[in-house]
Amino acid sequence: MNIDKSSILIGTSGYDYPEWKGVFYPQDLKRADFLSYYATQFNALELNNTFYNMPTQERLLSFYERTQGQVQFSIKVNRLLTHEITQLWQTAADEFIKAVAPLAQKNVLSTLLFQLPQSFHYTDENRLYLAALIQKFEGFPLVIEFRHNEWVRPSVFDGLQKLNAGLVYCDMPQLKYLPDGKTIQSPFFGENAYIRLHGRNENSWYANEGSARYTYDYSESELQSFVPVIQSAAVVCKKVYVFFNNHPNGSGAKNAQRLKQML
Repeated sequence: MNIDKSSILIGTSGYDYPEWKGVFYPQDLKRADFLSYYATQFNALELNNTFYNMPTQERLLSFYERTQGQVQFSIKVNRLLTHEITQLWQTAADEFIKAVAPLAQKNVLSTLLFQLPQSFHYTDENRLYLAALIQKFEGFPLVIEFRHNEWVRPSVFDGLQKLNAGLVYCDMPQLKYLPDGKTIQSPFFGENAYIRLHGRNENSWYANEGSARYTYDYSESELQSFVPVIQSAAVVCKKVYVFFNNHPNGSGAKNAQRLKQML
């Protein structure tokens, strides 16, 4: 299978983790230099802090400048659009669009990631809201991550395609309500394939201990199992983005480096 390796971009969900020193970052590297070092190792980065804090143009442009245009950014949309939705969501959307526009103009905005919570059920109200939200961001590359398997159905996939939005392929624990890439073959369609690897820590998934759910280190055989998934995605889509979200202990960075070698 002839796959253009430049079409496969691999990185991690976030980069600013002091615990990665000595595991991924050199022990003596200053925290202010984490991002510039990251750009020497990976060509894609998923920014997650934009979920918690509404980004600004100045803040996002600083990421571009510190990586010297060598990194493609996926930006997680703010929680006011996915987790804490109110009647003012369109105002939040306008603010977010204004912030990310400069990265799009510089051709380093790979995707906007909409991660919907497990509590976002497949209802008429939520379907209408999601359609309106996607249309609000018309012209931007979008991918949607569902955390409830009620949304895993052909009609949803068809609807996303018609709205030019992609679907996130997730690897997560095999728990009752979670969609899971190992058991449900999420289809790849559109310009970009988006693969998000959260780890399989089912015992801590619902723990109230911050990032405990993402504490997981993929084994060699588990990483190898993603190679054909990525290859099949590369046949269907122009670009394939793979992000490791199992950041505790530096596992995501180590796993991402190893997967790069496998490919």
